[in-house]
Amino acid sequence: MTTPSSSPEADQPAAVDQLATALQALGHYRGTNTADEHAAAAERLGGEAVYRAYLANALLGAAQFEAILNESVELDNEQRAAVYLQQQQTVGVAGDQTGMLEFLRWQLLRISAPLRENAQTEQAGPVPVAAAQTAEGLDRLLTVSAAGHTLTEQADIDSVAEQLDTAHQALSSAIENIDQLRALTEQARSGSGADSESSES
Repeated sequence: MTTPSSSPEADQPAAVDQLATALQALGHYRGTNTADEHAAAAERLGGEAVYRAYLANALLGAAQFEAILNESVELDNEQRAAVYLQQQQTVGVAGDQTGMLEFLRWQLLRISAPLRENAQTEQAGPVPVAAAQTAEGLDRLLTVSAAGHTLTEQADIDSVAEQLDTAHQALSSAIENIDQLRALTEQARSGSGADSESSES
């Protein structure tokens, strides 16, 4: 089963009533799906484009929830690869290396934003911070890969160098945080071992 987004019409955003209808079908829309209701919501949120993004992301969340539920069954590696390929085909990036990398980066940005927010909280330890830094490094690497630089122009060389420097800095910082946590765990393990020896003597 494939549903590629190849036509010009498929590249246009769906109307708000279409998004609401899809949400209704999945049981995640409690409104009346009328023009007046949508107009009021759009005005409240800052315009139709913003409101449409809200609905699209609500639909994305509903679809992801369905995917989580349905992927809880036993899938072998081949079946899982086919399932994931279906998403790529629907988006229209299957077989398109640049499109795939940009799509992966889009997905990564949705992950890295909450990671960064979590890393800035007082309760965040080295692990969330390292995860956020790793996401930043991966984002820069995907940016370079998706751009398809040939390194024949000075501007390309400068851009790649800047992106790689940022990736290196972010990933190096992540490693530093991981090393801090490893040191703490080793201290804890050493302490536990010493306590165990003391109790036996």
